[in-house]
Amino acid sequence: PFSGRWVLRSLSPLSWGKSTNMGEKAAMSIDFSQWDADCEAAFEVALPPRWEFRDRAWGSPGVWRAFPEAVSLDINALARRGQRQGNISFGGCELVVDLQDLVAVPTDQYSVPRMLRKSVRTPHSNKRALRQLYLQYAEELPPGDHPAGADGIAGEKLLRLFKDLEVDPATDVAALALSAACSATEMGVFRRREFICGCASLEIDSIEGLREKMSELRENVLSRKTLPEVYAYTFGVALDAPSKVLPLDEAAQYWALLLHDWPLREVFCDWASRHMKGKAINRDLWMMVLKLATEVPADLSTYDENPAWPLVFDEFVEYYREQREI
Repeated sequence: PFSGRWVLRSLSPLSWGKSTNMGEKAAMSIDFSQWDADCEAAFEVALPPRWEFRDRAWGSPGVWRAFPEAVSLDINALARRGQRQGNISFGGCELVVDLQDLVAVPTDQYSVPRMLRKSVRTPHSNKRALRQLYLQYAEELPPGDHPAGADGIAGEKLLRLFKDLEVDPATDVAALALSAACSATEMGVFRRREFICGCASLEIDSIEGLREKMSELRENVLSRKTLPEVYAYTFGVALDAPSKVLPLDEAAQYWALLLHDWPLREVFCDWASRHMKGKAINRDLWMMVLKLATEVPADLSTYDENPAWPLVFDEFVEYYREQREI
């Protein structure tokens, strides 16, 4: 069974000498204006703006049309980097986007410039209710200048949150799915803006609403609807910086959560523990395990059809086929 590393990480604030006893310190408070600013920033991450364009033609105002989602994502990336101008591809041509003048100019000199406008999406989450929910579990967390907030939900208060959600973070993949929804950058910690972002993307603002969402988060992973995203996210958040690899035994624990229905999981992990001792899992190998688990049948009958498999998989498949012949 999963060893509960998620839980142990969540208790890390205890080592900072900070009390997690509610009776030993005053309740936290956050200025409303600061909270509103954090909500606006987090909402835009949770629900990125959509961009629309209109041809700037003589004698006609034109009609506003939405860019494809991929183009909107490229424009949002420019905005997040603080760039005024940048190039994007659309409809087979290059456009120079100016986010100050709100215009997109094709690189083809004979093309008509396009006017831009941003369509902001508003989440169905009440800022005041969300603040009340957050303050039930939040506490100050160092460092004070963290971009996601100088406070967050961690340690015993995080465990209390999961208890109220009726989720066991040591054994329930819904905990990882919630962490992924928040885009949390630390294992077992939900910083202020991260928590707001997660709640906004789930469109909830109460503990009851979040509790109802947990079954959906769980089912989406188990049915593989969101498995690729949660799986890829897990590798990054599970690393101990500055390491870029995950110890094999820890990777096996996460596979037990994320790839619970892979028929070869236990066989592969047992083989790896004996033949890959002391070795670690890098991101490429981590993602290839997902591919092996979800795209190749349990009898490995189609394995040879993809020549890009890593050598370690070739060795495992050879071992597995030999064992079946015995």
